[in-house]
Amino acid sequence: MVEEQAQVIEVRGSQLMLEAQTQSACGNCSASKGCGTSVLSKVLGRKFSRFQAKNTVNARAGDTVVVGLSEEALLKASLVMYLVPILGMILVALLADSLLAASVDSRDLWIAASALLGLAGGAVLARFYFAASAMRFSPVVLRKITDHGKLPVFGAD
Repeated sequence: MVEEQAQVIEVRGSQLMLEAQTQSACGNCSASKGCGTSVLSKVLGRKFSRFQAKNTVNARAGDTVVVGLSEEALLKASLVMYLVPILGMILVALLADSLLAASVDSRDLWIAASALLGLAGGAVLARFYFAASAMRFSPVVLRKITDHGKLPVFGAD
């Protein structure tokens, strides 16, 4: 199970609206000083992702919770997000290549445009797949770290 901390932004019935800071592995890499990705992440600053999860720990707005996602779901989601658009691009480009006659003006331009359409179509298919199987790829709230609603009482014995 891959775990990450998230801040509770809002409670909507039994659902939590959560916000987590996007993590980058660049800080841990030995080549971070000479890497363009590291420089780009410093320029763009910190990014946050918002998502929903079921409130299983009685969390309230302001609380910090730990959310988890199974490694299997993460691997499947990564494969769908990367492979489906690329396969769509390749297949549509090959289809256009086989359908267009060699004498067509701007043939290569038509094939490139069809490849972009295949890429976009694959991205739409991946999005529909995630929408249809949202429960399989939803993070789960594992535990509450801080309880913003309860303040410590000092001097009470």
